[in-house]
Amino acid sequence: MRRIERVSDVVELISEKSFYFGGGGLLCYIASGLIFWYRGGGTLVPLAYLLLTLGMLLLGFATHSAVQLVDVSSVGVECPYCQYQNELTSAPDDDFTCRSCNRLIPILDQQPMPVSQVRCGFCNTLNFYSEKTEILLCEECNREIPIAGKEDDPTKPRKKLSAAYVVATEDEHMYELVLTGKGHKQEELIASLQHMLALNRNQVKQMLDELPVTLLTGINRRKAEMLQAQLNLHDAETAIRQLSDPVM
Repeated sequence: MRRIERVSDVVELISEKSFYFGGGGLLCYIASGLIFWYRGGGTLVPLAYLLLTLGMLLLGFATHSAVQLVDVSSVGVECPYCQYQNELTSAPDDDFTCRSCNRLIPILDQQPMPVSQVRCGFCNTLNFYSEKTEILLCEECNREIPIAGKEDDPTKPRKKLSAAYVVATEDEHMYELVLTGKGHKQEELIASLQHMLALNRNQVKQMLDELPVTLLTGINRRKAEMLQAQLNLHDAETAIRQLSDPVM
């Protein structure tokens, strides 16, 4: 899978290379000129010619890097959340973070997927979700918002679960899923939580800085263990805690 690169990042990298090569070349020219000016000859003349040659090479590399700026291609991808135009070097194959709103843009067939809006029934905050959203938590009050059609829809194929998912025995208790540790695959975990909770990157990073944190509450054990297994794939440490007596 190709790495998603922003045009601004590529331009900045090429410009830095051109600047450093060009600066180094000019310093070599200045040093060789000073040797000729003050010494006029002698044993340092070979060094002066060496610096002169090195300066020419460095300036050649700088010119070559500057020419590469013309060849940088640009593909505009509009964020479905804030309509910001993200400039990439090629059409994206995978989800990436919007530079403006910092949300993870869902990508399907190299195109951004449409997002829907729903208001939280508890605090009336407007939230966004896409077809990739697995669980929607309100950005304001952190309560789960039911998404119509996400479950029990016979027209949609069920997702095939990997062997890492644990088949849980159903009971009538309610549970909460708590994230207690973030492991070593932090970037993978952030992306997974963004999809799972429909939060932006800054919100997820803030959650990771405040561990332990409750991700979901009032869910059955089967759902809690399936989500726990998914997070464990990214080296996350989680705990499932029983909330109350069995629901009658």
